[in-house]
Amino acid sequence: MAYRSDGVLKREGTDTIAAIATPAGAGGIGVVKISGAEAIRMALPLLRPVRDASCLKSHRLYYGHVTDPGTGKTIDEVLFTIMRAPHTYTREDVVEIQAHGSRCGLYTILELVLKQGARLAKPGEFTMRAFLNGRIDLSQAEAVIEVVSAQTKEGLELATRQLKGDLSKTIEAARDSLKGVLVEVEAAIDFPEDVEEIIQPENFAEKVEQGVIAPLESLLANYDEGHIYRDGISAIIVGRPNVGKSSLMNQLLQKERSIVTTIPGTTRDFIEETVNIKGIPLRLIDTAGLHDAGDTLEEMGMKFTRKRLNEA
Repeated sequence: MAYRSDGVLKREGTDTIAAIATPAGAGGIGVVKISGAEAIRMALPLLRPVRDASCLKSHRLYYGHVTDPGTGKTIDEVLFTIMRAPHTYTREDVVEIQAHGSRCGLYTILELVLKQGARLAKPGEFTMRAFLNGRIDLSQAEAVIEVVSAQTKEGLELATRQLKGDLSKTIEAARDSLKGVLVEVEAAIDFPEDVEEIIQPENFAEKVEQGVIAPLESLLANYDEGHIYRDGISAIIVGRPNVGKSSLMNQLLQKERSIVTTIPGTTRDFIEETVNIKGIPLRLIDTAGLHDAGDTLEEMGMKFTRKRLNEA
């Protein structure tokens, strides 16, 4: 085993992994990603007209076709990129194949890569390798999913700043400040007569306050606001039947999402939609009206209403 300079376990000799890197469903483009020491060797037999890796420059986009080495049949027309370590997301050799977004086509390409000896990547494994290989730290690794799942521009901006390392820099600066005070404290204890003119023990508390406590308290104070932009707020619309809950829902969404009638009990299940209110994802939940239940379905609807009310 080997460890990074910060004490985190670093894996060596890991196998090569592959996965479809784009969301499920048909689309114009889909990406198959391969990462590991054998990524280039495994990809080359599938790519035409490429004959050897020496003619391919790193971080360049190439045009070609994916073919089945066993049958010689063309699977798809593709663009592909070879990125050599360490200048990649995982700091390993990486190959990305951009094909048409057919799920059948992408799975066929992935299957061919796996036949070359790659292993199917686990969820989040590319980012895990980026972390273990020192490409990103833990806060940046957490920010990756925040960027991917951002629902508003404000949430995306916060996640991007964390991905760039803003949070890490603040914490590292506080850590360095604390280490500096620690050095002075140890010097004042071990060599009091030698340092009494340059080190003032009465200033230790002030240095800790300004260099450590204040910036960390600022981070904590900003957390509540930040997580609202990232995670949003759940707002449940509750009331008796026919008081305008569904009308309010439709008005806030600016579209007809809930059925509105004069008949009490129209909404029997909860309806959930998200709307962007000044950069905050607001999850609106329209619910069944609360009253004395007339039948089992209405009682079930009100049970969901009470459950959601406790979660809001």
